[in-house]
Amino acid sequence: MPTRRRLNYAGALALLNARQETRIRFGLARIRRLLARLGDPQEACASVHVAGTNGKGSVCAMLDAALRAAGRRTGLYTSPHLHDVRERIKVNGVMISKAAFAARVSEIVSAETEPLTFFELLTAAAFLHFRAERVDVAVLETGLGGRLDATNVVKRPLACLIPAIDFDHVDWLGGTLAKIAREKAGILKRGSPAFTAETKPEALRALRAGSVRAGAPLAELGKNTGWKLLKTEWGRGRQLVRTPEGETVAIGLLGESQLRNAALARAAAGALGVKDSAFFRGLARVRWPGRFEVLKRGGRWVILDGAHNPQAMDRFCRTLAESPWARAPKLFVVGVLKDKDHAAIARRLGPLIHKAVTVEPPSPRALDSGSLAAELLAAAPNARITALRRPEEAIEAWKGNGSPVACVVGSFYLVAAARKALGAKA
Repeated sequence: MPTRRRLNYAGALALLNARQETRIRFGLARIRRLLARLGDPQEACASVHVAGTNGKGSVCAMLDAALRAAGRRTGLYTSPHLHDVRERIKVNGVMISKAAFAARVSEIVSAETEPLTFFELLTAAAFLHFRAERVDVAVLETGLGGRLDATNVVKRPLACLIPAIDFDHVDWLGGTLAKIAREKAGILKRGSPAFTAETKPEALRALRAGSVRAGAPLAELGKNTGWKLLKTEWGRGRQLVRTPEGETVAIGLLGESQLRNAALARAAAGALGVKDSAFFRGLARVRWPGRFEVLKRGGRWVILDGAHNPQAMDRFCRTLAESPWARAPKLFVVGVLKDKDHAAIARRLGPLIHKAVTVEPPSPRALDSGSLAAELLAAAPNARITALRRPEEAIEAWKGNGSPVACVVGSFYLVAAARKALGAKA
């Protein structure tokens, strides 16, 4: 093996950020070769693998919380991050330290014979960290797709979950639900139980076919989970629900979709040997910032949601309509990426808007705020829409305009910038 490179945290971060230029390069060959040189750390612990268009991050957070409540030592690998790249790699709920992050990146680049992409490097770092920390179960969220995603190097997960399928990343995954579902079904492995909350016939047929090809038994949640909403405590960011057995439990996340996510996570947790009592304790404790997250600032409310594709925007709009702020005067702060279906996002959000500020999320892929303003005006011709550049400018505008509610919605890059401007912590 080549001489070990020893990077400090700043050096590791700089090297990682330089890999952003590699963009997306599908394929598992590079990361498999690298991991083999490092002793295949992805096989050092059991894993649960989660793919899907929306809901996969919430499901991962629920499973991680439930497994910890059951006494398991967990690794959690998710994306994207909001404020610190180390948020993506956690052990027992604690993100990787700067020293450990630098050590993992140093180990990887010392073993490289060809440069990994940004996401591949992070994935390899997560596997190394979980091995070093001797975790019992790693919960892995795919980055994009499934079949060719870097996380798909695990040979036989304890379980595979696919919460929902919809249109996103169509240039990479295909322009039909069936094609997208086939890519997501690529995580299924022979003998590993699979679970899905998807109900759309086209996507479901593709998932079923994928389960047959893989030899992975597929459990379908169905349209009626039996979970019923009893009460939403909006200010506390939680819901009280009744399970199919009649037990009242809390979910530490808002939105109707979280009931389906919870039902899916519970089914998988049961297959992992987690008792309901532990699952429900974890479910009450789970937190996942940027998913209809409610903050209070000086007697006024801010709602933040990374609704970055049409399905996620639909869910945001439904949740907002059910909230106490549905009829309150609101300033919408909206920013999206240009490689998303921004026209469809604008069409879904437009009917709710009376006053909005469009901004450009801090990403080279940001859609310019003027173009987004035009798309929102087409969907809401009577709205007052201002195009600014920086999310921080929009937050300052809200602080000065007297609106009791701000809805910050669109890209997770926007949500992260707004949270920082509002002084929220990760």
